[in-house]
Amino acid sequence: MLTKAVGTKGTSSHYDPSFRSYDVDRNKFLSILIRRQKKELDKIVAELAEKNNPTLLSIKKVENLFIEHTEFDSRTHLLRQLNGSMKATVLNTIIAHLVSENKIVVNDDHSLTWVDSQGNIRLNEEFGKAVSL
Repeated sequence: MLTKAVGTKGTSSHYDPSFRSYDVDRNKFLSILIRRQKKELDKIVAELAEKNNPTLLSIKKVENLFIEHTEFDSRTHLLRQLNGSMKATVLNTIIAHLVSENKIVVNDDHSLTWVDSQGNIRLNEEFGKAVSL
C-alpha cells in the first residue's frame, strides 16, 4: 500500500510498515537507534521481530557485510549491497537488533558503523595500532 503524507511537499510516497508502531515517524526510529536507549531498543526489536521475523541466515548476511566493509553511508547503501535479497523492513529489524547487541552504531549523519571487534580483522588491526593512554 502506497500513501503520501498530507500537507508535506517532497515527501516520498513509500510507506514502510515497520515504522507503524512509531507513528510512522522515521526520525523517531532513527533517534532511538542513535541514542541507543536499551529499553526503547528492546521494545523496537521485539515488535519488529514479531512482524518481520528475520532468519538467522539474514542476520549473518548483514553481519558479514559489516565485517567486510565496517561502515555504510546509510541503510539504503547497505540495502543496495544486499542486491535485493532482503526487504527493507527486515533490514530495519536486523539493524535495530545489532544496535541493541552493541555490534553497530547509527551515527548522527545516519551512517552505520560496525563496532563489534570479535572476528573483525581490520578493526582489530586498528586497535593494535592505537596508542594506549
